[in-house]
Amino acid sequence: MSDLAHSWYRRPQLVAAAVCIVLGLLIPMVGPRLRGPAQPPADDLAFTTFAESASLPAPISPAEPTTSPDVIVYISGAVAAPDVYRLPATARVLDLVVAAGGLLPTAASEQINLAAPLSDAQHVHIPRQGDPAAAPAPADVAASSSGGALNLNRASAVDLEELPGIGQALAARIVAYREQQGPFSSVEDLQQVSGIGEALMNQIRPLVTVN
Repeated sequence: MSDLAHSWYRRPQLVAAAVCIVLGLLIPMVGPRLRGPAQPPADDLAFTTFAESASLPAPISPAEPTTSPDVIVYISGAVAAPDVYRLPATARVLDLVVAAGGLLPTAASEQINLAAPLSDAQHVHIPRQGDPAAAPAPADVAASSSGGALNLNRASAVDLEELPGIGQALAARIVAYREQQGPFSSVEDLQQVSGIGEALMNQIRPLVTVN
């Protein structure tokens, strides 16, 4: 046995060969661990990056606030400073009254709706105490085919109550007269209804028609 070991030490070529054989067996097993985990191909990396970016939601830009244009309105009557004023589109009659310096002591505030919204080019009139109540414009009563005037032969009792001076009882009498006597042939026939005199006719004559 000592002769064999002695022969190995005396033959360096054999020792070198043995070392090479051992290293050749160890390198395939140890090498991958020393190099770390394998990197994916460049194509796979590019696809992964694209997929991740595609899954991210697009940034949402904040909506720009929309602003309504101002309204220009005219106020007259029992206010401190009747004039034309520019106000925000969301303003109410109360805002207009405040802009005009407020109501005068003689203002009939119960006849106006301070909470009503304003529209561009609107005219707001503040009546004074003791002023006669203004008759509604034809457009404010039930519309008909005759330029907005109320058709006496088609109007319901509710429609008739929109006319100045016509209450629930008088409107019912007008409808009853029409049903009993037939359609009105002229506006003047309205005076045949009990309770309608010349003064009341003068108020409602421009607001009604029979056509």
